[in-house]
Amino acid sequence: MENLDWAFQNTNRDDFVLQENGKRITQSTANSGIRNGLSMLDAREGNRVLEIGTGSGFSGALLSYLVGSSGSVISLDIEPTLTKRANRLYKEKDIHSVQCITRDGRLGDSDHAPFDRIIAWTTPQEIPNHWIEQLKKDGIIVFPFQVVPIARGIVTVSFKKVNNGLIGQSVSDEGYIPMSSEPVTDFKALGIISYADLIGGDDTPVWASGDWMKHSDNQNWLRLYYGTKPESSSFKKTGSDILPYLLAKNSQGLTFGLKEDESGWIGYSSPDGFALLSYHYPEKWMISDQNHAQILNGWINQWVLVNEPSYKDLIPIITKDNIKVELKGGD
Repeated sequence: MENLDWAFQNTNRDDFVLQENGKRITQSTANSGIRNGLSMLDAREGNRVLEIGTGSGFSGALLSYLVGSSGSVISLDIEPTLTKRANRLYKEKDIHSVQCITRDGRLGDSDHAPFDRIIAWTTPQEIPNHWIEQLKKDGIIVFPFQVVPIARGIVTVSFKKVNNGLIGQSVSDEGYIPMSSEPVTDFKALGIISYADLIGGDDTPVWASGDWMKHSDNQNWLRLYYGTKPESSSFKKTGSDILPYLLAKNSQGLTFGLKEDESGWIGYSSPDGFALLSYHYPEKWMISDQNHAQILNGWINQWVLVNEPSYKDLIPIITKDNIKVELKGGD
């Protein structure tokens, strides 16, 4: 962590994320997300690192400090303007340990493999075999993955390579856009609304995401959702606090929704109604009826009973080509 702090202190973020016109480059990640990802990666002096998603080049510059003069970083991006820009910035700043290559990140880079560390800032649909093959024994890999098939179901996971397989290490709450085989031109289309299962409204669009919604075009539900007003609840925490537990349990009816100009909502729904906690604000929920509220309260009580687990209490598990998260200790 000391090396990471030092890297942040000695790297000017604006030099990378701001364009010549002063506007922020679209493909930039918040400092908190980069810090969490690099903390999970635990890159060290002399490591050979593969980065998937060059973006602004800021994370690559940080990695150059972490691996030192004896290490190296290969950074891949499908967008040639980004790799060209980052290579120019690195040359201007005498950063010689990072090389950016235009390539589909799912292929990795066999020419420079094997790698001690691999980190991705974009979400694959399944775990690329090339990544596992190109990771050294005892190496660490960090990448985002959709562990539950709803909006807000993406987390960042880390694994260690042991005996040619991956053993889960840790989980954090960052999610990133899907991987693409072509340069992305419409980032809004790849935002969280791209995971919506029900979308409605005209002047004030609303949307929601849940398993049952994938098989139903329930406009009556959307009208009820749109017309229901938030109210006070006795729950002192937020929907984001309980989300790690709900992702681990993947309970039937788990739902995420959003209303324009309002906070997101997380909780339980069925075709007949919903009970949803504010994602960001404590003591606030939105319920259609007491039957749904009772189920949500049951989830809350179970969360409290197992000591209110957070992301640090989760571990990622590989199931075939997919990943799920579980509570450590199996509670």
